[in-house]
Amino acid sequence: MEARTSSTAAAAAPLPPDDLLLEILLRLPPEPIHLFRASFVCKHWRGLVHDARFLRRFRDFHGGTPPVLGFFNQAGPPLFVPTSGGFALSTATVFPDDWWALDCRHGRVLLDSCRNRTLLVWEPMTGDKRYLPPPAQASHGSFEYNAAVLCAAGHTDHGDCHSCPFLVAFVFSHQTDFITSACVFSSETGVWGEITSILVPYALGQATPTALVGNTIYWLLDNCSIFEFDLDKHMLGLTEEFPYDALESYERQIVIMPTDVGWLGLAGVEEFNLHLWSKVVSVDGVVTWTHQRVIDLKKFLPPEVVAGCMVQDIRAEAVGYAEDADVIFIDVYPSIYMIHLKSMKVKEVSGKLICKYILPYSSFYAPGIAIDGGKDQA
Repeated sequence: MEARTSSTAAAAAPLPPDDLLLEILLRLPPEPIHLFRASFVCKHWRGLVHDARFLRRFRDFHGGTPPVLGFFNQAGPPLFVPTSGGFALSTATVFPDDWWALDCRHGRVLLDSCRNRTLLVWEPMTGDKRYLPPPAQASHGSFEYNAAVLCAAGHTDHGDCHSCPFLVAFVFSHQTDFITSACVFSSETGVWGEITSILVPYALGQATPTALVGNTIYWLLDNCSIFEFDLDKHMLGLTEEFPYDALESYERQIVIMPTDVGWLGLAGVEEFNLHLWSKVVSVDGVVTWTHQRVIDLKKFLPPEVVAGCMVQDIRAEAVGYAEDADVIFIDVYPSIYMIHLKSMKVKEVSGKLICKYILPYSSFYAPGIAIDGGKDQA
């Protein structure tokens, strides 16, 4: 009888006060699975976890940097490769092989149907989808094209992008006259904006990862020049002179990326040295490229992996960069490694690289999340 009374008392013990409970929830790891599970303890916990003020505090507590949850292959399958147990796409989310990933940023993925040229802006965290046609001018004729998805201008809290408007910047190059054009779709207006064009002789856009620096988007052209689209001024142009000597060393496999000081940068691997470059401006206003950092990957990769690659003459290559998290992905066959450039923490990813590049996906928890085939119906 005494044991039963003790057990009943323990079962009826009150939950911690909300202030204490919120402090505990605040310290959960940033991977979405943890808040997702907490939201299913009871209705009261679900209300606390889904509160917008708590979610802002949670993001701030974790430095405002959303965790990297996986990456998208440009062409699948597999379309998505998780990098941890904290997130996996719902088993109900299946895309045919004719859907390719074009871009991934601010919690959204931009997909392209190779069969009918339909674009899809998809939020894997909430399951929301928005289909849109390409610009009418790019619907007929022979074009090379690429696109980028991003939050609407003025939205700076990129831990909470799920409910804010978005933009899609679409760039397409005519294969005959080499005229490259660009326009922007706004989710608020539901239409494509005006076309702006530029002639870049003997150069075409290509479907490689983009870089967002401020409110300017950068693309690689097939002649390895870098193309820029200023969203504020609605202008196209080429960047300053590109370090071609570096490009030759990296055998044309480079990744463009923003730097931590707000300039455009690029990364490439020569043998087992990761080289980081950045655009800089001198005191007299001249913009040039500078070699900023060299990282010896042999110090961070498993010795047996490095030895095996040297014996088999396998090269390491930069294949992707997560803008929000400052994480670069390095392909060292048969594995892919995530390298946090600030802490130099390295993690092996058990995934398959389908194309030359991948598109990293990062996001905080959002109500409505679908994880491991389950769905929050709150």
